[in-house]
Parts: sequence; structure tokens; C-alpha cells
Amino acid sequence: MNRLTVSITDGGEVAQGGTEDLKSRLVSVALAHLEHTPPERLSVREVARAAEVSHQAPYVHFGGKRGFLAAVAGVGLEAAAQRARAAVEAGGSDPDLRLHALVDVYHAFATQESNLHDLAFGPLVAKADHPGLQRAAAHYWRLLQGVVEASQPPGVAQGEVLKRCSAAWGLIHGLGRLSSMHQIPQIVPGDLRTLMHEGIATLRRGWNT
Repeated sequence: MNRLTVSITDGGEVAQGGTEDLKSRLVSVALAHLEHTPPERLSVREVARAAEVSHQAPYVHFGGKRGFLAAVAGVGLEAAAQRARAAVEAGGSDPDLRLHALVDVYHAFATQESNLHDLAFGPLVAKADHPGLQRAAAHYWRLLQGVVEASQPPGVAQGEVLKRCSAAWGLIHGLGRLSSMHQIPQIVPGDLRTLMHEGIATLRRGWNT
């Protein structure tokens, strides 16, 4: 996972770069711990100890454990959204290349940073727990919406586009979750990445019939 240097203001704004303040240090240490620790086992006390601050600091500065974990998830998800946008833009103007680039970068996030992914999309935190997580999730959704919308034939209503965004998201996220829980039968041919790409290709064909 790429190490992040972040700054979080009292208003919940997240900015990268500059000298790390206390909040930034706590978030950075938590992200490092998530490289090898599942989110449900992440110890806020251990994070505070590693950051060389009081064990109460995360609770004081983030309003509780959920707020702290949501802030961590927001910084990580924002970085993932930025990588996804770069991958999509590298696909040029071809809607298929952009769509499959988004699948690839999401697959990498879900498999290579699985603990961070599970924190951002799992049951431990909600989007409402920190504005940074709300923003990051919105950024990722708008990217998905733009890519899916560009893959539609002329005349598709906005409401239908949103439904198709949900279907695409449900497919790649659902396959990822099933795979992580070893719930895809071994008799199914193809690895997770292949299943994601083939599933999206099937949706894409359906959108254009």
C-alpha cells in the first residue's frame, strides 16, 4: 500500500502534503497498521501508542472510535478514488477501455489493500461518521457514474443510468466480497479478475441492445 502523508483540519477537510499534525499522524499510523491487521482487530490504543500520543487522543480528536476509523477509511478511499480516476483517464476516450480500467483498479484495491477496502465498505463505519469518508465515497461514485454513462447508447434516461451504475457496482463489489469469503464455487472457471471483467462485459452488451 502507498504510504500517505495527510493533513486533516478541524472541519474534517483532508489535504495531502505538509507537516503532519496529530490527526495526520494518527491516521497515517492506522493506515500502516491496516496493511497487516483486519479492521475489526485494529486497536486504537495500539495506534495511539505507535503514534506516541495518549491512548485517549483518537477519541478526543475524532469524537470516538467510529469517527476515527471513518476518518482513516476516508483518507484511504480518497487515495483509491484518485488512483481510479488516473487509471480511467489513461484509458483515453474509449468507453470500453475506461470501463475495464475502472474494473482493474477496483480489483487491485479490493485484493491488494483488502483490510482498508473492508474498513471503507464494511459494517464498522458509516459514511455519516466522518465527512472525509462521505466525500471520498461520493468521488468514487461520480467516477463510476461518468464511466457508465459514457458506455450508454443515446437517449438513456438519467434514472436508468443510475440503476445501471448500481448494477455495475453491485456486480464488481459483490464478486469481490464473495471471493474474499471463499463463496465462489471452485467449479466456476476463471479467477476473480476474469469474472469481474466478463461480468462487466455482459452488462455492457445488455446496455447496448
